[in-house]
Amino acid sequence: MKYSATLFATLCLISSFCVTPSWAEERGGDVAVPANQAAAKSDTWRHFENLVSTINDAREEMAVLRKELQDTSDELEQERIRADLKRLAADIESLQSAWEMWATGGVDTQLFTPKPDQKFDWREELQSVFEPIVVELRRLTERPRKIERLRSEQAFYQQRYAVAEAALKSIVDYKKNAPTADLTAAFAALESRWQKRRDDLHSRLQLTNFELEELLAPSRPAEEKAGEALQELLSGRLVNLLLALLAAALTYGGLWLLNRTYSQYMLRRGRKRPFLARAAHLAFVLVALILALFAAMAVLYVRGDWILLGLLLIVLVGAALTLQRSLPGYLKEAKVLLNIGPVREGERVIYNGLPWKVQALNMYSTLVNPLLRGGRVLLPVSELSNLVSRRYEESEPWFPSRENDFVVLSDATYGRVLQQTPELVQLRVAGAIKTYPAGAFLDHQPQNLSLEGFAVFSTFGVDYQHQAAVTEAVRASLEAHIRAQLQASPYGAYLKDCLVEFNAAAASSLDFFLWAAFNGEAAEFYYRIRRLLQRLAVEACNAHGWVIPFNQVTVHMAAGGALAPDGATDKTA
Repeated sequence: MKYSATLFATLCLISSFCVTPSWAEERGGDVAVPANQAAAKSDTWRHFENLVSTINDAREEMAVLRKELQDTSDELEQERIRADLKRLAADIESLQSAWEMWATGGVDTQLFTPKPDQKFDWREELQSVFEPIVVELRRLTERPRKIERLRSEQAFYQQRYAVAEAALKSIVDYKKNAPTADLTAAFAALESRWQKRRDDLHSRLQLTNFELEELLAPSRPAEEKAGEALQELLSGRLVNLLLALLAAALTYGGLWLLNRTYSQYMLRRGRKRPFLARAAHLAFVLVALILALFAAMAVLYVRGDWILLGLLLIVLVGAALTLQRSLPGYLKEAKVLLNIGPVREGERVIYNGLPWKVQALNMYSTLVNPLLRGGRVLLPVSELSNLVSRRYEESEPWFPSRENDFVVLSDATYGRVLQQTPELVQLRVAGAIKTYPAGAFLDHQPQNLSLEGFAVFSTFGVDYQHQAAVTEAVRASLEAHIRAQLQASPYGAYLKDCLVEFNAAAASSLDFFLWAAFNGEAAEFYYRIRRLLQRLAVEACNAHGWVIPFNQVTVHMAAGGALAPDGATDKTA
């Protein structure tokens, strides 16, 4: 009973330990020293007395329980006494630690407790590596978690205190009205036990309320806290992170620059990289990455930032697990870098529907198309590994046209190529600009008039009355006239050949096939030349008196005006 009554004072002593003047001075003066030093010293001695008295009472109660344990033979009663003894021993140990810490001015007595020798355990070592991260995260969330825990404990103790108070009131009422002395004594013992339980709950509830009020009490202004937090971040962890990144970047950048200088030197000398050189290059990149990671870890180790170092280790472990699942893909990319994969350096590959030359294989490989403006693409090796290249002949075209070439598309569109890029092709068509996606331009099967020249052809017919001379005299005269006039025209300098041949005996005319071939320089006059062929044919007819026929419709009539199926009567319209 006496031990329970002093429990609350002991708990208050422990909780108020952190706000005493001597402890405040050791913590840097965060708590103001009370004005009445004499009253504070008196309270301190009173707390000392209460604490020592509580410890002594607990020891006396433990002695009584041990004697009861020896005297009783009931197993259930022995189990209850042993549980009480265990609880008392834990309380005495906690109170003794608090007493020593108070008396020594806040010294951690666990520093003087010898630690047993431990064998190496990789789980414990791994836990010690990641423990600072967990501790830091717990520290950042300590206050809200502690408030939530205290509120939960407050509700817990309030509920049980109310139940204990009601039970004690019921026991007291029964004791007053007990008809016999034995019942009165039994109710008195029960009352003592429940009163002890109620006092214990009351003490714990008051201590919980006290701690909760301390946490919820207004502290320093939020601006001051934010400024200190920002200052701590800028002067501590952020600086360590920037230094680690800088060390990694300098290490990798220096090694990469060295490797790039050597590669450019080899390319300038016109040497192709053999397999061993590519393998060495890939190994060099991997070593550069590993050394960059070691440089970052060394900076964090020297700076003593175990939080960032632990996070870096976690990232590396996650990367290793990811690498294990995606290892086949990385092996495929490594084959490409070693020039033994499906895409090889110096070969031709189709990418986005366009032909490209694989100029250099690297983490970002270079593809080149010499006929396209901006025809240089950097392609990551992950995407390049999904393509297939082949060897090519030097005469193979890289694109069907060049800028300023004249082309005719499959839909009869005629125009000059203004510019062609990997994405778009622009044509000047009838004074306007028409734009095609590069793939769609190729789908229209462009006919290049400027590359190696072109030919224009047309048909022209004369009347059947010239049937006797049409295959020889008429044809020869027509060809001579057209050839002479074409040579005399502004396009004569570009004329390569001219031909007139009898083509067919049509329904109303005897048709000739007119054909003329020109150099590519005359491509801009393509339609003019086609019209010129027709004009020259008409002029030849006029000069030689050849009749140009027109379409005729023949109607066959039978006698009496009826239609004759055998064509007995002819009337021509």
